[in-house]
Amino acid sequence: MTTTRHIRMHRAWSRRRAATRVVVGALLLASCNNMDVQNINAPTAETLTNAPTREVLARTAIGVQTQVLNDRGGIIQQWGIYGREGWNLLGNDPRETGEEIRGPQDPGGRAGGIWGGQYQAIRSINVYEAALNNAGTLTAAEVSAGLGFAETLRGWHLHLLAIRSGPTGIPVDVDRAISDDPAPLVSFSDAMAAASTALDQGLTDLQAGGSAFPFSFVPGYDGFTTPATFLKVNRALAAKLLVHRATFNNCSACWAQAATAINQSFVTSTGLPGSLATGVYFGYTGAAGEAGNPVSEALTSNRYWVHPSIISGAQLRANGDPDLRLSTKVALAPAPRTLNDLTASYKPVMYNVPGTLAPDLGADVPWITNEELLLLRAEIRWNTSDKAGAIADLDLVRVNAGGLPPTTLTTASSNDAFVTELLYNRLYSLMWTQGTRWIDARRYGRTATLPIDRAGDVVHANMLIPAAECDARRLPVPCAIGG
Repeated sequence: MTTTRHIRMHRAWSRRRAATRVVVGALLLASCNNMDVQNINAPTAETLTNAPTREVLARTAIGVQTQVLNDRGGIIQQWGIYGREGWNLLGNDPRETGEEIRGPQDPGGRAGGIWGGQYQAIRSINVYEAALNNAGTLTAAEVSAGLGFAETLRGWHLHLLAIRSGPTGIPVDVDRAISDDPAPLVSFSDAMAAASTALDQGLTDLQAGGSAFPFSFVPGYDGFTTPATFLKVNRALAAKLLVHRATFNNCSACWAQAATAINQSFVTSTGLPGSLATGVYFGYTGAAGEAGNPVSEALTSNRYWVHPSIISGAQLRANGDPDLRLSTKVALAPAPRTLNDLTASYKPVMYNVPGTLAPDLGADVPWITNEELLLLRAEIRWNTSDKAGAIADLDLVRVNAGGLPPTTLTTASSNDAFVTELLYNRLYSLMWTQGTRWIDARRYGRTATLPIDRAGDVVHANMLIPAAECDARRLPVPCAIGG
């Protein structure tokens, strides 16, 4: 089998190294009252909060950008395992074929993960926004542009945290001094609403952001590097969040709000199939000392494997071949792998070098693309009385991404039939990028439909609050909102 289109971008990664040092230094300085030794690789707290220069602000903004990569490998692997998109069969950690598939979850281990990195990113955003608000070297429009970008990322990080945690709740009011009490936990619904508020504030700031950002961008943002174009990314993320609020939190008003947001995004029905790939990406580099693509590996590796149900569940094209979204994203390994009564034969190769299938640590991972937006728009249209439009959007993806014939759905089809078709297309369009199968099964009450491969295995409904966070709030472990 062959690989998908390989999206690569020109890279200027020396910026990333410098910016990472800036943000790490800023985080340390923001958390301490005194520093006896100055960190010459990062601005001092006074430089950031009292008189930040244009250069320091630009470097800090690049650091904020790099932190969208936080936990990306963990999300792809752990949420993928939870949702049976795949397995880790390397065998060096029993939790991957034990706790993560069978339980019980450990809040002091993996089940408490995908947390610290997100809050570290939010802490960096807080530092950056405080510096922007004290910047005398930027115009008012530039300050608004920077704040709009930062608030967009804040909303994104809060969304991830809320999704991972679900009913346990998360802390939101975290812009506190280290000596203050920990922020209280808020409900799933309130956490998602807070994420929406951040994205909406980002929209307002971007609209007042003039024609340019006061910083440059790391790879992954091509075509979306001005306030006006990045506003479309903000609205794409807002539409996705609102769809999740509608389905997870039973927010009926969110469907109409999602329709407005997606119409302000970069969604398009033109230029297909090429425009399916339009969007923003998590940019990686294969350079030594830099973050590399967390999934790409050799076909002979025993780490990542595609769940057999994804192979067997693919719909067929008119010529009898499987969905292109399967045949271009997986490849048959030289030999099957069995570990702890789990057997797989296919590897994910969507991030490998085309043709040779050699690993490519510099391959980018989709963040949000037009392909996903078309599927989100289909979901929104079905739930806002435009069933014909919803079916048309599904067909745009089925035909152009999957090579499949149009769906057999009609406007008289049941909601259940629509959801089944929608989730099929979301799985094959988005697999091995964001834990789609697990998230979708949860928000539509379909976790019981996910494969159970061994007697005693389970599907986890959410991740847990880390044990240390429970301890800090004097709550029993595991803990949740309300005790």
